[in-house]
Amino acid sequence: MILEVNVKENYQVEWKERLDKLKSMHKDIADYCQGKKLAYLDIPMHFNVGDLLIYAGTEQFIRDYSLNVTYRGFDSGIDHKELRKVDIILIHGGGNFGDLYPRHQIFKEEIVTKYPDKKIIFLPQTIYFRNNEEKVRSASIFRKHNDLHIFVRDDRSLELAKEFSNSCNMMPDMAHSLHPLIDHSEVENINIDKFKILNLRRIDIENVSLETDISKKTFDWDHLITNEDKIHLRLSSKLNLIPFLRKKILNKWHRRSDILIFRSINFFYQFNVVYTDRLHGAILAYLLGKNIKLIDNSYGKNTGYYTNWLDDKFLIKNISINKNEKN
Repeated sequence: MILEVNVKENYQVEWKERLDKLKSMHKDIADYCQGKKLAYLDIPMHFNVGDLLIYAGTEQFIRDYSLNVTYRGFDSGIDHKELRKVDIILIHGGGNFGDLYPRHQIFKEEIVTKYPDKKIIFLPQTIYFRNNEEKVRSASIFRKHNDLHIFVRDDRSLELAKEFSNSCNMMPDMAHSLHPLIDHSEVENINIDKFKILNLRRIDIENVSLETDISKKTFDWDHLITNEDKIHLRLSSKLNLIPFLRKKILNKWHRRSDILIFRSINFFYQFNVVYTDRLHGAILAYLLGKNIKLIDNSYGKNTGYYTNWLDDKFLIKNISINKNEKN
């Protein structure tokens, strides 16, 4: 019994120490920003809860380091008059750097081209291009900027980032700045005798078919979205086109985003095991101290992140790695 308690305390302490360290690493980004006027762009206006977790984590990071963000914007309706007043432009992190999501990459390229005199910092990214010609074309645009800094979430992205900038560094996802969401004593018991499983699986272009050892209906972020949320998004998207309403719309969207994250956290609380091929399904589950069965996405993003930041032998099992080793 004493041995069992000690094991539990050990992995709970290890969990806390790992998340403390991941959050503290964001200080390296803050060091670029202290004493400067900042803009934060490409704020997500959609229902991918993963992106909203990054958004919330970034805002927490801004508060933690008392950074002076004087302008915020989405990927459209940018007030360039306000943007010209800042010293540094922060670009939202995540997994849309590349040609899978052209709209976001085009936006990045437009900002890089339009502001050659501004320091531009790309918050932690995963980079992926299906088409080499697209990669070369995009990199040629980025390479023309002399003060561009890219933070990435995995080794493969780091090698790709070096084709876009001379200033590239590894950094964990901004959602880690949300830590602590729970006390370390609340971390789930690894010796579970009764399973309550959440089967969170992608239904988008990053989905990959992989058999698991469970047979249960899948769930994705969209299942948490209400009709009220959808109406709010449609109105926000339209009203953001009206210049004098943009700041008000952004504030309202921030509150809606917080509601969706709160709803997601409460939903996750019902389960003690999470099977997922969504990176932020795994990150949120880890922030909440859940047992995780990780499945890779279509291009290795999840395994790359797991290898660099979340290789927890107690709480996380990477199913994709184990499957590949058997094949």
